[in-house]
Amino acid sequence: MFHARSIAVIGASPTMTKPSGQPLFHLKNMGYGGRVYPVNPRYESVLDWRCYPDVASLPEVPDVVLIAVPAGQVASHLVDCGRKGLTHVIVITSGFSEMGQSGDAAQAELVAIAREYGITLVGPNCQGMISVGQGFSLGFGAPYGFAYNKGPISMTSQSGAWGNTVMLLANAAGLGFQNYQSTGNEAATTSLDMVDWYLDDPETGMVVSYVEGFKDAHRIVAIGRKALAVNKPYLLWKVGSSEAGARAAASHTANLGGAMALYRAAFRQSGIIEVADANELADRAHALLSPRKPKGNRVAVVTLSGGAGVLMADHCALAGLELPELSPATLARLKEILPPYAGLNNPIDLTGNIAARQENMIESLQLIVNDPRVDMMSVCLAAASGPAGNQLAKWVVEVARTTDKPVLVAWVAIQATTQEGYDALAQAQVPRYDTPVRCVLGMDALWRFAKAQQDCLRIAGEPVLRLERPQQKQMLAQQRQDLSEYRAKQVLADYGIPVTPEALATSADQAAMHARALGFPVALKIMSPDIPHKTEAGGVRIGLLDETSVRAAYAEILANATRHAPQAVIEGLLVQAMVSGGTEIILGVNNDPLFGPAIMFGLGGIFAEVMKDVSFRLAPITRSEALDMVHEIKAFPILDGARGCPKADVDALVDTIVKLAALALDLKDHVAEIDINPLFVLSQGKGVMAADALIKPRFT
Repeated sequence: MFHARSIAVIGASPTMTKPSGQPLFHLKNMGYGGRVYPVNPRYESVLDWRCYPDVASLPEVPDVVLIAVPAGQVASHLVDCGRKGLTHVIVITSGFSEMGQSGDAAQAELVAIAREYGITLVGPNCQGMISVGQGFSLGFGAPYGFAYNKGPISMTSQSGAWGNTVMLLANAAGLGFQNYQSTGNEAATTSLDMVDWYLDDPETGMVVSYVEGFKDAHRIVAIGRKALAVNKPYLLWKVGSSEAGARAAASHTANLGGAMALYRAAFRQSGIIEVADANELADRAHALLSPRKPKGNRVAVVTLSGGAGVLMADHCALAGLELPELSPATLARLKEILPPYAGLNNPIDLTGNIAARQENMIESLQLIVNDPRVDMMSVCLAAASGPAGNQLAKWVVEVARTTDKPVLVAWVAIQATTQEGYDALAQAQVPRYDTPVRCVLGMDALWRFAKAQQDCLRIAGEPVLRLERPQQKQMLAQQRQDLSEYRAKQVLADYGIPVTPEALATSADQAAMHARALGFPVALKIMSPDIPHKTEAGGVRIGLLDETSVRAAYAEILANATRHAPQAVIEGLLVQAMVSGGTEIILGVNNDPLFGPAIMFGLGGIFAEVMKDVSFRLAPITRSEALDMVHEIKAFPILDGARGCPKADVDALVDTIVKLAALALDLKDHVAEIDINPLFVLSQGKGVMAADALIKPRFT
């Protein structure tokens, strides 16, 4: 499509105001050098191109066809395309699944036709495509007639009009494009299909997407990791993260928004860089398009103004970028060449006086960027203007060309007096930002991408635990109710997840016998698939110290459960050893229809429920990914022995997360949800213990 030598437009119109006419006007105005075939039995010619009555009469098989006819006619024309041997078709017509159930059947028919004839179908309900690299567009709307900066960015957008707007804004910010595709309803060809092709395209160096939701979201991690492997940053603007936004997305393009937490887990696992604004997109892209990549997150902030340095330091801290102290050798030499009132703590204030001292300025920057404790350098030139500003920019360029470390500049001045300096930075591929805050966004993007590449290489070398338990699959395939705690924990134990010592009792005497064998104190819990919330039903007693209290609690719990749910099936009462000490953790599995099994981890109690201090990963995960999950939550210091508390057995916790991920993959066709709450993480070396669990089967 993007290198088309011949194009056909079905439904072609000579009227510029119609969507069926605009693609031809744009092709004509852009001077498209390929062959153009309007198709419409009503006309002999359109814009001096011969017009054909139907696809069958075309003198050749065009490389790409755009269909712009009423919705009810699209299917028959698509069949004609298939019979002609056409392989690439864009449908801009609306009136399909974005209309709800009334359009679903019509869209399904298009998909069936495309599959039958091997057609790559884009749309329907899209606006078209732009090949900036080849100098033509095929779509409707004013933006399809504009000229764009040529460059390495290829973009997809599910929203036609807003995607065009994002492209215009990015173009105005100086970014250059290769390809753009509006994907619309994505009946057959999805955004990720397009991204996958962009990653193979030698002319594409960066990929950008604006999406409301992915129907094939399970592919995100693999696509993101492919982008890392081929060294092409993937920037993604995902909307529909709020409840209202998700509703709007579903009604707009019939896409499922999905859970934003799972999207962000996928982005984190695959190095996809999320953006939330056109300016942020431009700021991050400018940095990532520069050829220099950092090896770490240590930043030297160099300024001519102390105030700008403080501002940048604040935002570096928020972004997780470190400002290290320079090495003793660097500091010693800087003291020799800088005035005594210069600030040598990072951020480094060279003071405004150095602007007139070329040798000292260049040597200072060279010393700082070469320091072994520095991974990248930002230089804030404040509002330096005129010849002095231009000279400063050239000195920064001179230093940047000597290093493979990223050098970024925060500088805004009267452009009429500093265009020479701006151009020098651009030619040297030194990103320039109007403000220190936006400069930090660029450095943050550089580190995120570099770290993601490092993580991807590390993960690729790690094994993934695989476990197979055919008997559990067989049991769950026949299950039509939630598993009680006792049965759920038997499943966990079969996958190597430690559970509390316990036994099921069907009489008070049996409960007393089990309690005596387990050792006091014990807890008693009602076991019924019809009573998932045991405490609310009065179905739990803890801290029972002798057989007499066990028998009394047995009778009381049974009576409470009968009152609470008279029709409930009672399996018995669970007699459970009490767990002392440890930190309460919640672990879970959500077998999402879009993503597949996702693993959740967080501290129990208010940390998970109120503060939502949890982390997610999509299965499969390696051990180091599980460790990252644990370190990711804000409450990790509690596990790490904060304020004199004993350190928790993090190694055992990580092992448990890995085993749960293996369980989730093995049972993905049979399990919808798993909750382990609480999982007690004992002190270092003493392991973990699942004290309660719930498994919801996946009904098919």
